[in-house]
Amino acid sequence: MLNHEILVEVWNDTISWYIERCRSWAILVDLMRMEDDPDKKLDLLDKAYGLWGHIWHEQDLVMIFSHMLLQKLKNTSDVHLHISYKLKPENFSVIRSFNKKLSKALITLRKDLSMKRTWFPEIDLIVTEDKPPFLYCIEFKYYHYFPTTWNIIEDLKRKIVILTTLKKYGVCKDVGIFLLDDEICRKNKELCNEINEVLNKANSLMILSYYVKYEELLNVLAKISSKS
Repeated sequence: MLNHEILVEVWNDTISWYIERCRSWAILVDLMRMEDDPDKKLDLLDKAYGLWGHIWHEQDLVMIFSHMLLQKLKNTSDVHLHISYKLKPENFSVIRSFNKKLSKALITLRKDLSMKRTWFPEIDLIVTEDKPPFLYCIEFKYYHYFPTTWNIIEDLKRKIVILTTLKKYGVCKDVGIFLLDDEICRKNKELCNEINEVLNKANSLMILSYYVKYEELLNVLAKISSKS
């Protein structure tokens, strides 16, 4: 049966997978062998994400986690997953009680977040059975660069409002934010502390977070380098 412990286990497995595959290590070995300056070596580690590794953006992280979760639940046929799904009440019109709950949640969210009537919350991962409410509504955050077109803290607060409201109105039994940082907390302690402060206040959510350290990346690099 799906529970918090299973989600934590799958998250840990996802992180282990990520550390080993987040960069194209073979290319990095060659580049860093040609670089003598220690700071420039670390700079190469920071830049070597995206097209270099297996995780390019947030949705890739969601898919990898979902794949591992399905593998863990392979004998639990009544649980299914839905990725990047917009919650529109009309899609659940047959289930009147659930449609009503979602409609009320949507009215509240549009008011609290100052959204237009055409706006619907999009959830990164919905875990559910064949009847409502959803078991889990989960948002994933993957930080591997400093955004210039949006505010990390405000975005995180908005996601918390959405998840908290969906749980309050009985749309989701439980909600959570799963956060993987592969940049910010290595470079900006002040922003990192702000992120943690926001997460710590969201005590009604399941929070799973991981912050990649240079040491972890260098350890993988050393293993690959020793084999080549």
